[in-house]
Amino acid sequence: MPPKERCDSCKTLSRKAWYFNMKKLISILLAAVTALSFTACGGNSGGSSTSGNTTPDGQPVEPSGQIVVGRVTDITGSNLFTTAWGNGAADKDVRDLINGYETTVYTKRGLYEMNPTAVVSMDTTDNGDGSKTFTFTLQSDLKFSDGSDITAKDYVFSVLLQNSPVFATVDGADTNKNPELVGFDEFNAGETNSFAGVRLLGDYQFSLTVKSERLPYFYENYLVQVIPYPMAILAPSATITDSEEGATIENLTAEELAVTIGDPNTGYRYNPSVSAGPYQFVSFDRSSKQAVVEVNPYFKGNYEGQKPSIQKIILKSVTTANQRDELASGSVDLLTNVSGGTEIEAGLSLVDEGKVGYVSYDRAGYGRIAFSCDFGPTQFVKVRQAIAHLIDGPEFAKQFTGGYGKVVKGMYGVGQWMYQQTADEIERTLDDYEYDVQKAIELLEEDGWTKNAQGGEYTSGTRYKEVDGELMALEINWANTTPNPVTDLLNTVLPSAFEQAGIKLNATTMEFNVLLQNLQRQGITEPQYHMYNLATGFEPVFDPWYTYNLEDQYMGVYNQNYLKDEELFQLATDLRETDQSDTEGYAQKWVAFQQRWNELLPDIPLYSDVYHDFYSTKLRGYGGVDSFWNWTQQILYCWIGRE
Repeated sequence: MPPKERCDSCKTLSRKAWYFNMKKLISILLAAVTALSFTACGGNSGGSSTSGNTTPDGQPVEPSGQIVVGRVTDITGSNLFTTAWGNGAADKDVRDLINGYETTVYTKRGLYEMNPTAVVSMDTTDNGDGSKTFTFTLQSDLKFSDGSDITAKDYVFSVLLQNSPVFATVDGADTNKNPELVGFDEFNAGETNSFAGVRLLGDYQFSLTVKSERLPYFYENYLVQVIPYPMAILAPSATITDSEEGATIENLTAEELAVTIGDPNTGYRYNPSVSAGPYQFVSFDRSSKQAVVEVNPYFKGNYEGQKPSIQKIILKSVTTANQRDELASGSVDLLTNVSGGTEIEAGLSLVDEGKVGYVSYDRAGYGRIAFSCDFGPTQFVKVRQAIAHLIDGPEFAKQFTGGYGKVVKGMYGVGQWMYQQTADEIERTLDDYEYDVQKAIELLEEDGWTKNAQGGEYTSGTRYKEVDGELMALEINWANTTPNPVTDLLNTVLPSAFEQAGIKLNATTMEFNVLLQNLQRQGITEPQYHMYNLATGFEPVFDPWYTYNLEDQYMGVYNQNYLKDEELFQLATDLRETDQSDTEGYAQKWVAFQQRWNELLPDIPLYSDVYHDFYSTKLRGYGGVDSFWNWTQQILYCWIGRE
């Protein structure tokens, strides 16, 4: 990954900014000292190879103790298997803790590389038709958390299951597909039970073949990242055989998957009882939204061979209002991704008192207002642009982040290397959409919102526009959640500005899982809401090809804006088809994508903060967290010490 060239964090000229700078400097110095001492004892924060869980002096130790992790985003408990039913951040934390032995992994070097703990070798073959075959030879001693052997069949099953049309029958699961693999189209359509690009070559060997039209690809090794799933648990009646036509699965039935995966009490979607990661799932309480995981005794380690030293992790829901008190009282040991000036200052006050430690890092993501771009007033670009002019972005970011963040203008976070490499061009060429009610009115008038409810000339109240021979009201239904400081802040600025511009705002507060159901239109036949306040955290792979894909199958879980724009999709396609060695070319294509996105404005970016993680003094070894190496990865390098 290219070096970080620039990071412009918006800071107020106040005690807060000075305090933050001094804190960050001290944090960097302490982290450097910690890294040096940690390296010496053989258990650093991801930088050098280790061999299992060790004490600070390098001695092996059995896992012990527990920590409680507080999350302001609720665990829904319905996405603990894959992203097939959404990708809420808290559910993802559980998945990241219980999944493991990926064929390729994101490493602290900022690359996707072969996972040597799971894979002996990854051989590649360039085929005559332009496709490329990756052949994996697995380690022969891998086991699931119940002690059963993991073989190549479990990896092949993982691919066949998630790409099968039968899987889509389980409550409408429709993601985690591999359209880049040869034979996907026929297999996914149900035309054949054989997946040509997937081969089961032996007990510990299998291969995947990537289509020629999907190459080159900037994140090539990511395309062949596979997590093993226990076939014996998920599809006990199914069988897999192999031939020149590819791997073939038989007796994979919707009836069986409805029980093994879809049952709301025992199904793997809600109760992933057998897994391959550092931790194993224990329980989830729907009423308290609390999940528990414990060490998987059969886990060999991550890509460096690192095993967890903390026996149990409890993930619980907290609110922004009570998280500081929970940390101070010891009912929570770790708060991650803390944002907002008030919340950060509250945490730093505990640091001053010597009660907690912290790390800070630029966020690889942003807070946003997301638009539905396929119906109602927000289907029109100029309406979305007008709404952007009704929000004072810099003031909102300052109020919300308290100086620990900045305004962004596109689909990016300040922690991404692409922004840091091209910041000058991004800042110069993208529209700021400065707060300007008159400009918003001009855009609405240009777009035809010049009528009243009777079809006459607009003078006051709510604007109307003639659409397909009928009058459409400029009425925006807004879905939000509470308690939520973003909702609170938007509620202080949106109503008055909307009224001045002739827009009627209807705000509806709901639980986050209900908001997601409406956003993704799960079970929703007639969409109601035109905009949502949300936040997005980016993975190391930035591939908006799915996010703005034009096909109906990607709408909802992936294309949450329901935006169909040929030019934007082509720019996303150009971006992904960059050779993985051409980082400069990728960065420039990324700028072109951001410029078009900034014009279409499917979201209004509100802020990209400097995240803070606050942790109890009993939690040791936490210093290696950054934008892409999060707490679920770093926790393997941590241990419980005396407070």
